[in-house]
Amino acid sequence: KKSFDVFKESGIFIATCCHHFVLLACDMIKSRAKYPLAIINSLLSAYGPNGGCAYNIGCAFAKTANSSSIGARVRALGLCFMVGAFHGHTHNRLCQLDWHPMYIEGAGNMEGEGCEHVFSAFNELAR
Repeated sequence: KKSFDVFKESGIFIATCCHHFVLLACDMIKSRAKYPLAIINSLLSAYGPNGGCAYNIGCAFAKTANSSSIGARVRALGLCFMVGAFHGHTHNRLCQLDWHPMYIEGAGNMEGEGCEHVFSAFNELAR
């Protein structure tokens, strides 16, 4: 039975920079909840204080990250969570005002959809 465990992969989880370069990638096996926290933890180690992270559910994930085992580190390093510009338009207006990059000081013109650009480039491979 264990020889088939390699087939339990359910996808990949990636992190990209604002230039759409893949910074980190990991295979997701079974539970998906731990992968964003592992990626954030690695990015905090590599990039240090005052970073920004856009995520489709950044509004909800900020609470998860802050209450997790890496929460103290997230707060100490001042990591700012956002919802990407494309996904932000599906959130309600109050959520947009707090989490959309257009309203976050220091986000500049960042759209926060680097992963979407990477994955859309692979659409041709799937045909």
